[in-house]
This record gives sequence, C-alpha cells and structure tokens, in this order.
Amino acid sequence: MDQQTIEQTTEQTTQATKQIRDYLDEVRMPALRKNLLKLYDDIEEKLNNNPASIKYHHNYPSGLYIHTLEVMRFALELFDQYKEKMSQHFTRDDIILIAFIHDLEKTTKYKKNLSANAGISETYFLYNYAKLDMNDSTEVVNIVSRYGLYLTDIHINALCYHHGGWSPQKGKLTELAALIHIADLMSVNFGQNQQNGG
Repeated sequence: MDQQTIEQTTEQTTQATKQIRDYLDEVRMPALRKNLLKLYDDIEEKLNNNPASIKYHHNYPSGLYIHTLEVMRFALELFDQYKEKMSQHFTRDDIILIAFIHDLEKTTKYKKNLSANAGISETYFLYNYAKLDMNDSTEVVNIVSRYGLYLTDIHINALCYHHGGWSPQKGKLTELAALIHIADLMSVNFGQNQQNGG
C-alpha cells in the first residue's frame, strides 16, 4: 500500500467513525441504542484494523469500517426511497442494527499476513482459521447476544441471506434481507473500494 492510499484510507476511516456513531445515535429505542453503542465502542479498533474481505472488496486495513458505513448509508437511502412499496414492517432501527452487524464476524475472521512481501505480491490478510469453525450468521448472533442484542426472526433472516444467492443457506429472503443485500452489493460495486481497482 503506498503512502497516498494509506492517507486516503485514514481520512475515510476518520469520516466513517463519525458517521457510524451518528447512525447508531439515531436509533430510537433507548436500550437498543445503548447496547449498540457499547458493542461499537468494544469493536471500533477491530473494525478499523480489518478488511471487509481478503481479495474481493475493501481488502485493506479499515476496509471493514468503510464497508460497514457504506452498507448502513445505502440501506437507509434505499429504505427512505422505497418504504411505501414494502409490505413487511420493519423500522430504521432494524436497518441500522442489521447493516451495522451484517459482517461483524469479520472482526475476528482475518489476521495480518506477516510475510515479508505482504501487500505487494501476496494477500495482505489471511483467514484466521481458528475463527472459521461456525457459520458466519451464528457467530454474529453469538457475539451480539453478549451485548443484550436479541434478534428477531426477520433480523436473523437478514443476517443469513444478506449475500442473496451467494448465501450458504437456501431459503426465502425477507424484504429486510433483500434491502441489506442490495446495499451490500452497492458498497462492493460503487463504494470506496480502491484497493482492487473496483
């Protein structure tokens, strides 16, 4: 990673820090807001130090932070634009919650590649295989339950199917799952994903 890219990433992360906290502060339910902010405070450094993926998108330190912010922003923008057409009832609080935690397992899923050439000719991050023993959605539910964040069926469906047809589970997407999936795709394809040129 060159110096200009590091500086851009640092600036993006600084902006993301403020905006993610702003979105969490928008949560109307006091207990949910309090628990989300506690989770955020505990994982902020991990979000800032980890990629959103190893090869495909936001694959640089703080990539997970930037991707999370983008999914939150895109999902809320889509909701505001299409909420009148949605038949299922869910709120902005539901969207903020799921967009924020949709890739939470990635705070422990990757580790830095400590080889001499990492970031130049090899992948900068590697899988932390010790953390890959459970389904991603199950791991997220496990993490958030420690913070008093108990998820409904619609939340769990959105976690399980936020990758749409690429999700390992097979079943029906709820409207919330579809919304998070589209926001996820928008971040991957239109977000600040400069490391792989796309």
